[in-house]
Amino acid sequence: MATDQSTPTRFRFTDRAIEALPPNPADSASTDKEISDDLVPGLKIFVGRTGTKTFHLRYRLLGRKRCIRIGPFPSVTVKDARLRAHEFRAMIARDVDPLAERAAKAAVPTFQEYSLSTYLPYAKSRKRSWRDDEQKIHKVFIPAFGKRRLTEITTRDIVAALDGVHKRRAPATANRYFAVLMRMLNLAVQWSYLERNPMVGMKKFRENNARERYLTSDEIVRVLKELETWPNRAISGLLRFLLFTGMRRGEAMGLSWDRVNLDNATVFLNKTKNGKTRTVLLNSLALEVLRDEMQVLRKDGHPYVFPGHFRNAPIVCPTNAFHRLCEKLGIADLRIHDLRHSFASLAVNAGASLYDVQKLLGHSSSTMTQRYAHLADQTLRNATESVATSITGGAH
Repeated sequence: MATDQSTPTRFRFTDRAIEALPPNPADSASTDKEISDDLVPGLKIFVGRTGTKTFHLRYRLLGRKRCIRIGPFPSVTVKDARLRAHEFRAMIARDVDPLAERAAKAAVPTFQEYSLSTYLPYAKSRKRSWRDDEQKIHKVFIPAFGKRRLTEITTRDIVAALDGVHKRRAPATANRYFAVLMRMLNLAVQWSYLERNPMVGMKKFRENNARERYLTSDEIVRVLKELETWPNRAISGLLRFLLFTGMRRGEAMGLSWDRVNLDNATVFLNKTKNGKTRTVLLNSLALEVLRDEMQVLRKDGHPYVFPGHFRNAPIVCPTNAFHRLCEKLGIADLRIHDLRHSFASLAVNAGASLYDVQKLLGHSSSTMTQRYAHLADQTLRNATESVATSITGGAH
């Protein structure tokens, strides 16, 4: 059997010398020819029959012979291979097996694998708002670091992703992304995928809690006129329904027909944000959306009032359509949640008390309703001024 007598089995590695190594002969008894480095004990270059060259480190740990792959030449240079070999040898000196460490790292899922296979199934069984989590994961987190293993995601990676949200959206929105990711990584620690959550110590964005945005009378007219011909009738109906009822987006999106009583003009919500049930009274405009539009459009007994693209599923995310609507109409700084604020402001301006608004919006306490107090004050001021006008008019 022919052998390659010209190639030494040991020499001091250089990039040039390794580049010049010929392929292992095709008639060789072994697949690879193994050559040792004179400088670093255990460092080898394996030369294949097709000329491939790969660095390895042979070592002994606790009486067992082991071999770990370092990487292919020339992607890995001699300098790189020696540095890596020294790192492995340092681990071996501490009785840590590099092969076992590598296997443990490979067992850690990528963020995408963890999100889709572990976190979301868990969230579906415990969170009513799991679809919001799913949307955030697909929109921001998977594009940012979905292919990285959980142990490879750094605080800097997370800061960059959340800053990107903050630049495009309100601080409160960015903080909702913050909360979802914090929860996901806390669970990863709890389930032993991570030793430490890289978000520990990070602070949320400062929110302007006094932010108030209501649709003006002119904006309401333009929005409703545009929605009359909006191509997606389910989203058109949903947005108008939110304005006409003041319901939360999630409550309306998840509304099923078995919770609607058209005869009594009511909607029964068995699950709300505060965990309580409540009955929503439908005015004539809201009733018209359900009875004259959504019920007419209903196909094959679809269970949800505002159907999504998938069979027997509701609308998942109307945000993009809402942004397109606002952009087309030139309406700035408006969120879907502001439709709820606009309903409340219209109710107050029409003479409803803060107690009435609290019940209409389903607030568990009056604290949240107090944000509309200044509108109620103005309504009272207008009322008292009308009395003054009547007195003045009567005096003349």
